[in-house]
Amino acid sequence: MKSKMYMNKKMLMIFMIGLVYPIFNNIYAQQSGKYGSLSFKSAINVSGKQRMFTQKISKAYLYLLNNTNDIQAKKDLASSQIIFEEQNRILIQNSKSIEINNRLKAVNELWKNFKEIVETQPNYDNAKKLIDINTDFLKATNAVVESIISESKKSVQDIQNSLDESGAGEDQLELESLINISGRQRMLSQRLAFYYFANRVELKNKNSTQMLNNVFHELDGALNKLLISKFNTPKIDEKIGVAFSKWNAIKKNKSILMSQKLEEDEVYRISNELTKVFNEITLLYEKVNV
Repeated sequence: MKSKMYMNKKMLMIFMIGLVYPIFNNIYAQQSGKYGSLSFKSAINVSGKQRMFTQKISKAYLYLLNNTNDIQAKKDLASSQIIFEEQNRILIQNSKSIEINNRLKAVNELWKNFKEIVETQPNYDNAKKLIDINTDFLKATNAVVESIISESKKSVQDIQNSLDESGAGEDQLELESLINISGRQRMLSQRLAFYYFANRVELKNKNSTQMLNNVFHELDGALNKLLISKFNTPKIDEKIGVAFSKWNAIKKNKSILMSQKLEEDEVYRISNELTKVFNEITLLYEKVNV
């Protein structure tokens, strides 16, 4: 009798474990797939925006050298600084990784020097300093994005191990890579204008023309990756079409762009329009469920 009761209890325990284990694994998977209170998709998008703001702030500062009364540029310069600081705070607040925290702290240190320059009345001496430190600052913000992507890959690996499913999360990683590419287009749109203004005679150095050319080709090449993505919805396709339309207006005038014959206000406007549509595309990718 006791033996029978023992067997019944044992079978009940096994049954309960069978019910609870999948639930536990599901909860673990959900918790592992997060960057603090943010999804990894959102964290990649936000950190990617930080790259863009380094270029947008720099672009606005150089543009204001010759366009001192431009209200939109002044707004862009001021608001971008506020958003940059707030987003970096959010990224730090949600990070549980030592590596990511260290990279965010490095960004904050570089930001102090960068901010001192961009808060001055635009002048050519400080503009040259800004050009000199711009790429290092951009690389620091990009390193944060790469670390978050790496952290997401580790999280997916943990989920695969816990669920014993080797293919789990592969679509998620592919989508996150696409969010990074799309988000990077925002930065390149701003960087193109930044180097257009940095290519002026008063600011030009030995690398300026080559950098402008490099950004042009990088932006152009990445558009095709977005065009053929399996994650594209009709709405995303529509926005990519808008991006192509705006980009082709620049592409067909590449020789004019490279010879500094475009009006500065036109370059400024187009860069913001491109950034806006790439931001819309990136947000749509972030909302895709896999």
